[in-house]
Amino acid sequence: MPTRTLGAMGHVGSWRPAGASARHRYIAFVAAHALSAALTAAHAQIIAVKTAPVSDGGQFAFLPSANLSLGGLSIALADSTQDPFVNPAKGSRLTGVRMFAAPTFFSVTRKAGGGVTLPIGMSASGRQWFGQLALAMQELDETGQEQFFAPGVLTDVAGVPVDDGELSRQNRYVHGLAGRRFANKLAVAASASWWRLNAMDGVELYYPGSQRVRQHGEASDIRVGMYKTLARGQSLEVIALHNRLAVNQDVSFAEFFWDPSQRQMKLIPRLEPNADRAGTWGLHVGYTRPLADSTWRIGAIMTGNRITQSSLPSYDLPVVPGDAGRATAFNLGGGIARTTGPWTFGLDAIFEPIWNRTWVNADAPVQTIRETTLAAGTRTLENEFRFTNAIARLGVGANAPISKDYSLTFDVGARLHAIRYRLEQNDAVLESQTASTQRWNEWTRSWGIGFRAVNADLRYRGQMTTGGRRPGFDEFDGLVAVDAVRPSTSSFAPGPFGAPGLPFAKVRATTHQISLSVPIR
Repeated sequence: MPTRTLGAMGHVGSWRPAGASARHRYIAFVAAHALSAALTAAHAQIIAVKTAPVSDGGQFAFLPSANLSLGGLSIALADSTQDPFVNPAKGSRLTGVRMFAAPTFFSVTRKAGGGVTLPIGMSASGRQWFGQLALAMQELDETGQEQFFAPGVLTDVAGVPVDDGELSRQNRYVHGLAGRRFANKLAVAASASWWRLNAMDGVELYYPGSQRVRQHGEASDIRVGMYKTLARGQSLEVIALHNRLAVNQDVSFAEFFWDPSQRQMKLIPRLEPNADRAGTWGLHVGYTRPLADSTWRIGAIMTGNRITQSSLPSYDLPVVPGDAGRATAFNLGGGIARTTGPWTFGLDAIFEPIWNRTWVNADAPVQTIRETTLAAGTRTLENEFRFTNAIARLGVGANAPISKDYSLTFDVGARLHAIRYRLEQNDAVLESQTASTQRWNEWTRSWGIGFRAVNADLRYRGQMTTGGRRPGFDEFDGLVAVDAVRPSTSSFAPGPFGAPGLPFAKVRATTHQISLSVPIR
Protein backbone atom coordinates (compact mmCIF):
# COMPACT_ATOMS: atom_id res chain seq x y z
CA MET A 1 0.00 0.00 0.00
CA PRO A 2 1.12 3.61 -0.42
CA THR A 3 2.67 5.89 2.12
CA ARG A 4 0.27 6.91 4.90
CA THR A 5 0.20 10.33 6.48
CA LEU A 6 -0.29 9.65 10.16
CA GLY A 7 1.64 12.17 12.14
CA ALA A 8 5.30 11.53 11.34
CA MET A 9 5.77 10.04 7.90
CA GLY A 10 7.04 6.53 7.82
CA HIS A 11 8.34 4.85 4.69
CA VAL A 12 7.21 4.29 1.16
CA GLY A 13 4.99 1.22 1.02
CA SER A 14 4.06 1.32 4.70
CA TRP A 15 3.52 3.92 7.42
CA ARG A 16 4.54 4.95 10.88
CA PRO A 17 1.87 5.61 13.53
CA ALA A 18 2.10 8.80 15.52
CA GLY A 19 2.72 6.92 18.75
CA ALA A 20 2.45 3.64 20.59
CA SER A 21 -1.24 4.18 21.31
CA ALA A 22 -1.97 4.39 17.59
CA ARG A 23 -0.44 0.96 17.05
CA HIS A 24 -3.03 -0.59 19.32
CA ARG A 25 -5.83 0.96 17.24
CA TYR A 26 -4.99 -1.15 14.18
CA ILE A 27 -8.14 -2.66 12.75
CA ALA A 28 -7.42 -4.72 9.67
CA PHE A 29 -10.04 -5.20 7.01
CA VAL A 30 -10.83 -7.57 4.24
CA ALA A 31 -14.27 -7.44 2.71
CA ALA A 32 -16.43 -10.20 1.49
CA HIS A 33 -15.09 -11.64 -1.71
CA ALA A 34 -15.43 -11.18 -5.04
CA LEU A 35 -18.40 -9.50 -4.93
CA SER A 36 -18.24 -11.95 -2.29
CA ALA A 37 -20.13 -11.59 0.28
CA ALA A 38 -19.50 -10.87 -2.76
CA LEU A 39 -21.65 -13.20 -4.44
CA THR A 40 -23.64 -13.72 -1.25
CA ALA A 41 -26.78 -15.79 -1.38
CA ALA A 42 -26.65 -16.02 -5.15
CA HIS A 43 -23.43 -18.01 -5.09
CA ALA A 44 -22.80 -20.03 -1.99
CA GLN A 45 -19.51 -21.88 -1.43
CA ILE A 46 -17.69 -18.54 -1.81
CA ILE A 47 -16.39 -17.90 1.71
CA ALA A 48 -16.31 -14.28 2.85
CA VAL A 49 -13.03 -13.17 4.43
CA LYS A 50 -13.75 -10.09 6.54
CA THR A 51 -11.42 -8.42 9.02
CA ALA A 52 -13.62 -5.43 9.86
CA PRO A 53 -17.38 -5.10 10.42
CA VAL A 54 -18.09 -3.38 7.11
CA SER A 55 -21.65 -3.85 5.85
CA ASP A 56 -21.95 -5.90 2.66
CA GLY A 57 -25.34 -4.45 1.74
CA GLY A 58 -27.44 -6.64 -0.55
CA GLN A 59 -26.22 -5.95 -4.05
CA PHE A 60 -25.84 -9.58 -5.07
CA ALA A 61 -28.62 -11.23 -3.03
CA PHE A 62 -31.14 -11.03 -5.85
CA LEU A 63 -31.65 -14.60 -7.05
CA PRO A 64 -34.88 -16.25 -5.84
CA SER A 65 -34.63 -18.57 -2.86
CA ALA A 66 -37.25 -20.68 -1.09
CA ASN A 67 -35.16 -20.85 2.10
CA LEU A 68 -33.82 -17.33 2.46
CA SER A 69 -36.74 -16.38 4.69
CA LEU A 70 -35.88 -19.47 6.78
CA GLY A 71 -32.53 -17.97 7.74
CA GLY A 72 -30.88 -19.30 4.58
CA LEU A 73 -30.98 -22.97 5.64
CA SER A 74 -29.07 -25.05 3.10
CA ILE A 75 -27.42 -28.14 4.61
CA ALA A 76 -30.26 -30.56 5.40
CA LEU A 77 -33.19 -28.67 3.83
CA ALA A 78 -33.41 -28.54 0.04
CA ASP A 79 -33.98 -25.16 -1.63
CA SER A 80 -35.81 -26.03 -4.83
CA THR A 81 -35.50 -22.46 -6.17
CA GLN A 82 -31.87 -21.59 -5.51
CA ASP A 83 -30.16 -24.99 -5.48
CA PRO A 84 -29.58 -25.03 -9.28
CA PHE A 85 -27.69 -21.71 -9.01
CA VAL A 86 -25.47 -23.18 -6.28
CA ASN A 87 -24.97 -26.69 -7.67
CA PRO A 88 -25.89 -26.89 -11.37
CA ALA A 89 -26.42 -30.66 -11.09
CA LYS A 90 -29.38 -30.05 -8.77
CA GLY A 91 -31.15 -28.66 -11.79
CA SER A 92 -31.98 -32.34 -12.37
CA ARG A 93 -34.80 -31.89 -9.84
CA LEU A 94 -36.49 -29.33 -12.09
CA THR A 95 -39.57 -30.48 -13.99
CA GLY A 96 -41.24 -29.17 -17.13
CA VAL A 97 -40.73 -25.62 -18.31
CA ARG A 98 -41.03 -22.71 -15.89
CA MET A 99 -40.48 -18.98 -16.01
CA PHE A 100 -39.58 -16.84 -13.02
CA ALA A 101 -38.99 -13.21 -12.05
CA ALA A 102 -37.75 -11.79 -8.76
CA PRO A 103 -37.71 -7.96 -8.41
CA THR A 104 -35.35 -7.20 -5.51
CA PHE A 105 -34.82 -3.96 -3.59
CA PHE A 106 -32.05 -3.34 -1.07
CA SER A 107 -31.10 -0.32 1.02
CA VAL A 108 -28.54 0.65 3.64
CA THR A 109 -29.49 3.16 6.33
CA ARG A 110 -27.93 6.65 6.45
CA LYS A 111 -28.25 6.69 2.64
CA ALA A 112 -25.09 4.61 2.51
CA GLY A 113 -26.23 2.38 -0.33
CA GLY A 114 -29.17 0.87 -2.13
CA GLY A 115 -30.50 -0.29 -5.45
CA VAL A 116 -32.97 -2.36 -7.42
CA THR A 117 -32.44 -5.53 -9.44
CA LEU A 118 -34.80 -7.26 -11.86
CA PRO A 119 -33.85 -10.88 -12.62
CA ILE A 120 -35.91 -12.97 -15.00
CA GLY A 121 -35.32 -16.49 -16.21
CA MET A 122 -36.54 -19.79 -17.52
CA SER A 123 -35.79 -23.43 -16.73
CA ALA A 124 -36.54 -26.47 -18.88
CA SER A 125 -36.27 -30.16 -18.09
CA GLY A 126 -36.72 -33.19 -20.33
CA ARG A 127 -36.18 -36.90 -19.84
CA GLN A 128 -32.38 -36.67 -19.79
CA TRP A 129 -31.34 -33.07 -20.34
CA PHE A 130 -32.11 -29.97 -18.31
CA GLY A 131 -31.09 -26.34 -18.42
CA GLN A 132 -31.65 -22.86 -17.10
CA LEU A 133 -31.12 -19.29 -18.31
CA ALA A 134 -31.35 -16.12 -16.19
CA LEU A 135 -30.77 -12.44 -16.97
CA ALA A 136 -30.77 -9.43 -14.64
CA MET A 137 -30.52 -5.66 -14.84
CA GLN A 138 -29.45 -3.70 -11.78
CA GLU A 139 -29.34 0.00 -10.92
CA LEU A 140 -27.61 1.32 -7.80
CA ASP A 141 -28.34 4.47 -5.84
CA GLU A 142 -25.66 7.12 -5.45
CA THR A 143 -23.96 7.13 -2.07
CA GLY A 144 -21.73 9.47 -0.15
CA GLN A 145 -21.98 13.12 0.78
CA GLU A 146 -22.60 15.81 -1.81
CA GLN A 147 -19.33 16.96 -3.32
CA PHE A 148 -18.26 19.96 -5.36
CA PHE A 149 -17.60 19.22 -9.00
CA ALA A 150 -16.35 21.75 -11.50
CA PRO A 151 -17.26 20.53 -15.02
CA GLY A 152 -14.48 20.36 -17.53
CA VAL A 153 -11.56 20.84 -15.12
CA LEU A 154 -10.65 17.20 -14.53
CA THR A 155 -8.18 15.41 -16.76
CA ASP A 156 -6.65 11.99 -16.73
CA VAL A 157 -2.98 11.24 -16.21
CA ALA A 158 -2.27 11.99 -19.89
CA GLY A 159 -3.97 15.40 -19.69
CA VAL A 160 -7.09 14.30 -21.59
CA PRO A 161 -10.29 15.83 -20.18
CA VAL A 162 -12.46 13.44 -18.23
CA ASP A 163 -16.05 13.11 -19.45
CA ASP A 164 -18.26 14.93 -16.96
CA GLY A 165 -21.47 13.28 -18.19
CA GLU A 166 -23.58 11.01 -16.03
CA LEU A 167 -21.74 7.83 -15.08
CA SER A 168 -23.60 4.57 -15.56
CA ARG A 169 -24.80 2.97 -12.34
CA GLN A 170 -26.25 -0.03 -14.13
CA ASN A 171 -24.94 -3.58 -13.96
CA ARG A 172 -25.88 -6.58 -16.06
CA TYR A 173 -25.95 -10.27 -15.16
CA VAL A 174 -26.35 -13.45 -17.21
CA HIS A 175 -26.43 -17.06 -16.01
CA GLY A 176 -26.64 -20.29 -17.98
CA LEU A 177 -26.83 -23.95 -16.95
CA ALA A 178 -26.83 -27.25 -18.84
CA GLY A 179 -26.83 -30.77 -17.44
CA ARG A 180 -27.71 -34.41 -18.02
CA ARG A 181 -29.26 -37.21 -15.98
CA PHE A 182 -27.83 -40.72 -16.11
CA ALA A 183 -29.49 -44.08 -15.52
CA ASN A 184 -27.92 -44.67 -12.09
CA LYS A 185 -29.57 -41.60 -10.53
CA LEU A 186 -26.52 -39.50 -11.22
CA ALA A 187 -26.72 -35.97 -12.62
CA VAL A 188 -23.80 -33.92 -13.93
CA ALA A 189 -24.03 -30.28 -15.00
CA ALA A 190 -22.06 -27.08 -15.55
CA SER A 191 -23.03 -23.45 -15.17
CA ALA A 192 -21.49 -20.08 -15.99
CA SER A 193 -22.40 -16.64 -14.64
CA TRP A 194 -21.09 -13.28 -15.82
CA TRP A 195 -21.48 -9.75 -14.46
CA ARG A 196 -20.84 -6.50 -16.33
CA LEU A 197 -20.08 -4.07 -13.53
CA ASN A 198 -20.32 -0.28 -13.79
CA ALA A 199 -21.00 0.33 -10.10
CA MET A 200 -20.25 -1.41 -6.80
CA ASP A 201 -22.36 -0.62 -3.77
CA GLY A 202 -20.77 1.94 -1.42
CA VAL A 203 -17.42 2.33 -3.21
CA GLU A 204 -17.70 6.15 -3.35
CA LEU A 205 -17.71 6.25 0.46
CA TYR A 206 -14.15 4.93 0.49
CA TYR A 207 -12.75 7.86 -1.48
CA PRO A 208 -13.58 10.88 0.71
CA GLY A 209 -12.89 14.19 -1.02
CA SER A 210 -13.10 12.71 -4.51
CA GLN A 211 -15.14 14.38 -7.23
CA ARG A 212 -16.09 11.26 -9.13
CA VAL A 213 -15.46 7.51 -9.10
CA ARG A 214 -15.70 5.80 -12.48
CA GLN A 215 -16.07 2.04 -12.14
CA HIS A 216 -15.92 -0.54 -14.90
CA GLY A 217 -15.14 -4.21 -14.91
CA GLU A 218 -16.55 -7.69 -14.82
CA ALA A 219 -16.82 -10.84 -12.75
CA SER A 220 -17.43 -14.46 -13.64
CA ASP A 221 -18.33 -17.68 -11.86
CA ILE A 222 -17.90 -21.13 -13.45
CA ARG A 223 -19.12 -24.32 -11.77
CA VAL A 224 -19.18 -28.04 -12.45
CA GLY A 225 -21.45 -30.09 -10.21
CA MET A 226 -22.40 -33.69 -9.52
CA TYR A 227 -25.52 -34.85 -7.67
CA LYS A 228 -26.07 -38.52 -6.81
CA THR A 229 -29.17 -40.03 -5.21
CA LEU A 230 -28.19 -43.03 -3.09
CA ALA A 231 -30.17 -45.81 -1.42
CA ARG A 232 -32.54 -45.14 1.49
CA GLY A 233 -33.02 -41.46 0.66
CA GLN A 234 -29.35 -40.50 0.90
CA SER A 235 -27.71 -38.00 -1.44
CA LEU A 236 -24.19 -36.83 -2.27
CA GLU A 237 -23.09 -33.69 -4.10
CA VAL A 238 -19.72 -32.35 -5.28
CA ILE A 239 -19.05 -28.88 -6.72
CA ALA A 240 -15.87 -27.46 -8.23
CA LEU A 241 -15.81 -23.73 -8.97
CA HIS A 242 -13.71 -20.82 -10.13
CA ASN A 243 -14.67 -17.22 -9.45
CA ARG A 244 -12.90 -14.18 -10.89
CA LEU A 245 -13.20 -10.43 -10.31
CA ALA A 246 -11.58 -7.66 -12.38
CA VAL A 247 -12.77 -4.12 -11.64
CA ASN A 248 -11.11 -0.76 -12.32
CA GLN A 249 -11.89 2.31 -10.22
CA ASP A 250 -10.75 5.62 -11.73
CA VAL A 251 -11.02 8.32 -9.06
CA SER A 252 -11.06 12.01 -9.94
CA PHE A 253 -9.87 14.65 -7.47
CA ALA A 254 -9.76 18.44 -7.72
CA GLU A 255 -7.20 19.97 -5.35
CA PHE A 256 -6.69 23.64 -4.56
CA PHE A 257 -3.14 25.04 -4.42
CA TRP A 258 -1.89 28.57 -3.75
CA ASP A 259 -0.08 30.11 -6.72
CA PRO A 260 2.27 32.77 -5.23
CA SER A 261 3.09 34.26 -8.64
CA GLN A 262 -0.58 35.05 -9.37
CA ARG A 263 -1.57 35.36 -5.70
CA GLN A 264 -4.60 33.15 -6.12
CA MET A 265 -5.82 29.61 -5.55
CA LYS A 266 -5.65 27.21 -8.48
CA LEU A 267 -7.69 24.09 -9.04
CA ILE A 268 -5.43 21.20 -10.09
CA PRO A 269 -7.12 18.05 -11.43
CA ARG A 270 -5.84 14.58 -10.58
CA LEU A 271 -6.97 11.11 -11.65
CA GLU A 272 -6.00 7.99 -9.70
CA PRO A 273 -6.38 4.63 -11.46
CA ASN A 274 -7.12 1.68 -9.18
CA ALA A 275 -7.34 -2.00 -10.06
CA ASP A 276 -9.04 -4.77 -8.10
CA ARG A 277 -8.13 -8.30 -9.22
CA ALA A 278 -9.17 -11.44 -7.36
CA GLY A 279 -9.59 -15.13 -8.07
CA THR A 280 -11.08 -17.98 -6.06
CA TRP A 281 -10.86 -21.73 -6.57
CA GLY A 282 -13.30 -23.79 -4.54
CA LEU A 283 -14.39 -27.35 -3.83
CA HIS A 284 -17.56 -28.35 -1.97
CA VAL A 285 -18.83 -31.74 -0.79
CA GLY A 286 -22.27 -32.25 0.77
CA TYR A 287 -24.12 -35.30 2.11
CA THR A 288 -27.68 -35.72 3.42
CA ARG A 289 -29.77 -38.64 4.68
CA PRO A 290 -32.95 -39.34 6.62
CA LEU A 291 -32.54 -39.88 10.34
CA ALA A 292 -33.66 -43.49 10.77
CA ASP A 293 -37.30 -43.79 9.63
CA SER A 294 -38.39 -40.45 11.09
CA THR A 295 -39.38 -37.18 9.42
CA TRP A 296 -35.98 -35.73 10.36
CA ARG A 297 -33.16 -35.28 7.87
CA ILE A 298 -29.50 -34.58 8.62
CA GLY A 299 -26.63 -33.35 6.50
CA ALA A 300 -22.96 -32.39 6.52
CA ILE A 301 -20.81 -30.14 4.33
CA MET A 302 -17.14 -29.43 3.74
CA THR A 303 -16.13 -26.43 1.61
CA GLY A 304 -12.65 -25.18 0.79
CA ASN A 305 -11.59 -21.94 -0.94
CA ARG A 306 -8.18 -20.79 -2.14
CA ILE A 307 -8.33 -17.03 -2.70
CA THR A 308 -5.65 -14.91 -4.33
CA GLN A 309 -5.70 -11.17 -4.90
CA SER A 310 -2.99 -9.88 -7.20
CA SER A 311 -4.01 -6.22 -7.14
CA LEU A 312 -5.67 -4.16 -4.43
CA PRO A 313 -7.24 -0.72 -4.91
CA SER A 314 -5.82 2.04 -2.71
CA TYR A 315 -8.74 3.83 -1.18
CA ASP A 316 -8.19 7.57 -0.75
CA LEU A 317 -4.47 7.29 -1.58
CA PRO A 318 -2.33 6.60 -4.71
CA VAL A 319 -1.76 3.03 -5.77
CA VAL A 320 1.56 1.35 -5.11
CA PRO A 321 1.99 -1.66 -7.45
CA GLY A 322 2.66 -5.08 -5.98
CA ASP A 323 0.42 -5.13 -2.89
CA ALA A 324 -1.38 -8.46 -2.77
CA GLY A 325 -2.65 -11.22 -0.53
CA ARG A 326 -3.97 -14.75 -0.34
CA ALA A 327 -6.22 -16.79 1.92
CA THR A 328 -7.26 -20.37 2.57
CA ALA A 329 -10.77 -20.74 3.98
CA PHE A 330 -12.98 -23.67 5.03
CA ASN A 331 -16.57 -24.30 6.05
CA LEU A 332 -17.16 -27.47 8.10
CA GLY A 333 -20.74 -27.91 9.20
CA GLY A 334 -23.80 -29.98 9.86
CA GLY A 335 -27.54 -29.42 9.70
CA ILE A 336 -30.80 -30.97 10.75
CA ALA A 337 -34.28 -30.34 9.36
CA ARG A 338 -37.79 -31.71 9.75
CA THR A 339 -40.89 -31.39 7.63
CA THR A 340 -44.00 -32.83 9.21
CA GLY A 341 -47.58 -31.88 8.46
CA PRO A 342 -47.73 -28.12 7.89
CA TRP A 343 -44.48 -27.41 9.77
CA THR A 344 -40.88 -27.05 8.59
CA PHE A 345 -37.96 -26.60 10.98
CA GLY A 346 -34.21 -26.50 10.42
CA LEU A 347 -30.89 -25.68 12.06
CA ASP A 348 -27.40 -25.29 10.53
CA ALA A 349 -24.11 -24.95 12.42
CA ILE A 350 -20.82 -24.21 10.66
CA PHE A 351 -17.24 -23.80 11.85
CA GLU A 352 -15.22 -21.46 9.61
CA PRO A 353 -11.42 -21.51 10.01
CA ILE A 354 -9.49 -19.12 7.73
CA TRP A 355 -5.80 -18.39 7.25
CA ASN A 356 -5.16 -15.08 5.53
CA ARG A 357 -1.87 -13.35 4.71
CA THR A 358 -1.42 -9.91 3.15
CA TRP A 359 1.68 -7.87 2.48
CA VAL A 360 2.96 -4.49 1.33
CA ASN A 361 5.87 -4.11 -1.09
CA ALA A 362 8.06 -1.01 -1.13
CA ASP A 363 7.97 0.78 -4.49
CA ALA A 364 11.34 2.42 -3.80
CA PRO A 365 14.31 1.84 -1.47
CA VAL A 366 13.18 2.30 2.14
CA GLN A 367 15.15 3.31 5.21
CA THR A 368 14.32 1.44 8.41
CA ILE A 369 14.11 2.95 11.86
CA ARG A 370 17.70 1.82 12.44
CA GLU A 371 18.78 3.56 9.23
CA THR A 372 19.40 0.41 7.21
CA THR A 373 18.07 0.30 3.65
CA LEU A 374 15.54 -2.12 2.23
CA ALA A 375 15.58 -2.58 -1.54
CA ALA A 376 12.58 -1.75 -3.72
CA GLY A 377 10.17 -4.67 -3.86
CA THR A 378 10.93 -5.75 -0.30
CA ARG A 379 7.95 -6.72 1.84
CA THR A 380 7.84 -3.89 4.32
CA LEU A 381 4.66 -4.99 6.11
CA GLU A 382 3.24 -8.50 6.56
CA ASN A 383 -0.10 -9.31 8.18
CA GLU A 384 -1.12 -12.80 9.18
CA PHE A 385 -4.73 -13.46 10.23
CA ARG A 386 -6.05 -16.62 11.88
CA PHE A 387 -9.84 -16.81 11.99
CA THR A 388 -12.08 -19.04 14.10
CA ASN A 389 -15.49 -17.95 12.82
CA ALA A 390 -18.86 -19.60 13.39
CA ILE A 391 -22.16 -19.49 11.50
CA ALA A 392 -25.57 -20.53 12.84
CA ARG A 393 -28.88 -20.54 10.94
CA LEU A 394 -32.36 -21.24 12.27
CA GLY A 395 -35.67 -21.28 10.44
CA VAL A 396 -39.31 -22.18 11.09
CA GLY A 397 -42.08 -22.31 8.47
CA ALA A 398 -45.75 -23.19 8.36
CA ASN A 399 -48.05 -24.13 5.49
CA ALA A 400 -51.71 -23.14 5.73
CA PRO A 401 -53.92 -24.88 3.11
CA ILE A 402 -56.79 -22.83 1.73
CA SER A 403 -58.17 -25.50 -0.55
CA LYS A 404 -56.90 -28.46 -2.55
CA ASP A 405 -54.95 -26.27 -4.99
CA TYR A 406 -54.28 -23.16 -2.93
CA SER A 407 -52.18 -22.57 0.17
CA LEU A 408 -50.27 -19.93 2.14
CA THR A 409 -46.81 -20.27 3.70
CA PHE A 410 -45.27 -18.25 6.53
CA ASP A 411 -41.55 -18.30 7.35
CA VAL A 412 -39.25 -16.69 9.91
CA GLY A 413 -35.55 -17.21 10.43
CA ALA A 414 -32.30 -15.86 11.83
CA ARG A 415 -28.63 -16.09 11.00
CA LEU A 416 -25.58 -15.34 13.14
CA HIS A 417 -22.09 -14.86 11.70
CA ALA A 418 -19.65 -14.63 14.61
CA ILE A 419 -16.23 -13.42 13.45
CA ARG A 420 -13.09 -13.70 15.55
CA TYR A 421 -9.47 -13.43 14.43
CA ARG A 422 -5.96 -12.90 15.70
CA LEU A 423 -3.68 -10.60 13.72
CA GLU A 424 0.10 -10.86 13.87
CA GLN A 425 1.86 -8.00 12.11
CA ASN A 426 5.52 -7.75 11.15
CA ASP A 427 6.77 -4.27 10.20
CA ALA A 428 10.21 -4.47 8.58
CA VAL A 429 10.68 -0.68 8.62
CA LEU A 430 9.87 -0.20 12.29
CA GLU A 431 11.51 -3.59 12.96
CA SER A 432 8.63 -4.49 15.22
CA GLN A 433 6.07 -7.25 15.71
CA THR A 434 2.60 -6.69 17.14
CA ALA A 435 -0.46 -8.86 17.77
CA SER A 436 -4.11 -8.14 18.44
CA THR A 437 -7.48 -9.90 18.56
CA GLN A 438 -10.74 -8.65 17.06
CA ARG A 439 -14.29 -9.99 17.19
CA TRP A 440 -17.84 -8.96 16.33
CA ASN A 441 -21.22 -10.49 15.39
CA GLU A 442 -23.40 -9.92 12.35
CA TRP A 443 -27.10 -10.75 12.79
CA THR A 444 -29.62 -11.33 10.02
CA ARG A 445 -33.36 -11.56 10.66
CA SER A 446 -35.53 -12.90 7.84
CA TRP A 447 -39.24 -13.33 7.16
CA GLY A 448 -41.49 -14.32 4.29
CA ILE A 449 -44.95 -15.17 3.07
CA GLY A 450 -45.93 -17.18 0.03
CA PHE A 451 -49.02 -18.07 -1.98
CA ARG A 452 -49.27 -21.23 -4.07
CA ALA A 453 -51.96 -21.68 -6.70
CA VAL A 454 -51.87 -25.07 -8.46
CA ASN A 455 -48.21 -25.07 -9.68
CA ALA A 456 -47.56 -21.33 -9.59
CA ASP A 457 -45.73 -19.71 -6.68
CA LEU A 458 -45.77 -16.10 -5.51
CA ARG A 459 -43.44 -15.24 -2.62
CA TYR A 460 -42.33 -12.21 -0.65
CA ARG A 461 -39.24 -12.42 1.49
CA GLY A 462 -37.35 -9.83 3.49
CA GLN A 463 -34.24 -9.71 5.60
CA MET A 464 -32.37 -7.19 7.71
CA THR A 465 -28.71 -7.43 8.71
CA THR A 466 -27.17 -5.52 11.61
CA GLY A 467 -23.66 -5.40 13.04
CA GLY A 468 -22.07 -3.78 9.97
CA ARG A 469 -20.69 -0.28 9.44
CA ARG A 470 -19.90 2.11 6.62
CA PRO A 471 -17.56 5.12 6.50
CA GLY A 472 -17.99 8.82 5.90
CA PHE A 473 -20.47 10.06 8.53
CA ASP A 474 -20.34 12.97 10.95
CA GLU A 475 -22.00 10.86 13.64
CA PHE A 476 -20.19 7.69 14.63
CA ASP A 477 -19.77 5.41 17.62
CA GLY A 478 -16.06 5.20 18.23
CA LEU A 479 -14.70 3.20 15.31
CA VAL A 480 -12.14 5.40 13.55
CA ALA A 481 -9.90 3.89 10.91
CA VAL A 482 -6.17 4.58 11.08
CA ASP A 483 -4.82 3.43 7.71
CA ALA A 484 -6.46 2.53 4.36
CA VAL A 485 -10.04 1.39 3.94
CA ARG A 486 -11.51 -1.48 1.96
CA PRO A 487 -15.17 -1.94 0.96
CA SER A 488 -17.05 -5.15 0.20
CA THR A 489 -15.92 -5.61 -3.37
CA SER A 490 -13.29 -8.30 -3.09
CA SER A 491 -11.86 -11.03 -1.01
CA PHE A 492 -9.44 -9.28 1.24
CA ALA A 493 -7.28 -6.23 1.70
CA PRO A 494 -3.86 -5.63 3.18
CA GLY A 495 -3.52 -5.16 6.90
CA PRO A 496 -4.53 -2.11 8.92
CA PHE A 497 -7.16 0.06 7.31
CA GLY A 498 -8.82 3.43 7.37
CA ALA A 499 -7.97 6.94 6.25
CA PRO A 500 -6.85 9.20 9.12
CA GLY A 501 -9.89 10.25 11.10
CA LEU A 502 -12.36 8.57 8.74
CA PRO A 503 -15.33 7.64 10.96
CA PHE A 504 -17.41 4.51 10.59
CA ALA A 505 -21.08 4.41 11.66
CA LYS A 506 -23.39 1.49 12.33
CA VAL A 507 -25.87 0.78 9.54
CA ARG A 508 -28.67 -1.67 8.76
CA ALA A 509 -28.93 -3.40 5.39
CA THR A 510 -32.44 -4.44 4.34
CA THR A 511 -33.53 -6.51 1.34
CA HIS A 512 -37.05 -7.04 -0.02
CA GLN A 513 -37.88 -9.45 -2.83
CA ILE A 514 -41.06 -10.49 -4.62
CA SER A 515 -40.62 -13.65 -6.70
CA LEU A 516 -43.00 -15.33 -9.12
CA SER A 517 -42.59 -18.78 -10.68
CA VAL A 518 -45.08 -19.97 -13.30
CA PRO A 519 -45.20 -23.26 -15.24
CA ILE A 520 -45.35 -22.92 -19.03
CA ARG A 521 -46.22 -26.56 -19.63
